[in-house]
Amino acid sequence: MPARASAKDILAYGADGIVISPGPGDPAQLDYVVDTASGLIGKIPLLGICLGHQVIARALGGRTYKLKFGHRGANHPVIDTVTGQVYITSQNHGFAVDAAGLSADMEVTQVHLNDDSVEAMEHRTEPVFTLQYHSEASPGPNDTEYIFDKFMTLVKEGI
Repeated sequence: MPARASAKDILAYGADGIVISPGPGDPAQLDYVVDTASGLIGKIPLLGICLGHQVIARALGGRTYKLKFGHRGANHPVIDTVTGQVYITSQNHGFAVDAAGLSADMEVTQVHLNDDSVEAMEHRTEPVFTLQYHSEASPGPNDTEYIFDKFMTLVKEGI
């Protein structure tokens, strides 16, 4: 769907799940995408990757900020705050999520080990989760492909 598609248009399309994809762009300048994401939460399974992660965070009350140098390339260590598992990730972004202000319904589930930036979040009651890094890049070599299995399970279960 085009970036300017409304939640109503997307839902009318009849998709089983939505991936809000990577950027480029400054998430603070994408209020129209944030509004769309807000209209999709609770209606369809959502996975946000990179810019999609930032957009969903903003839709749930979070803020974003510009990183001093950005996260570029492979070998970025990320820890799962639930399991303690460390993943080696591939990243390519200049903005990050500030967890302050996030809805209490959103749980930070992974953080970057170098700077404690938010790397993944999961909604406590809705089929919504996000990640900052590019799991599709398979940098570890397949460490984070489970994300897509998890998303497909949510899609199959529906809302």
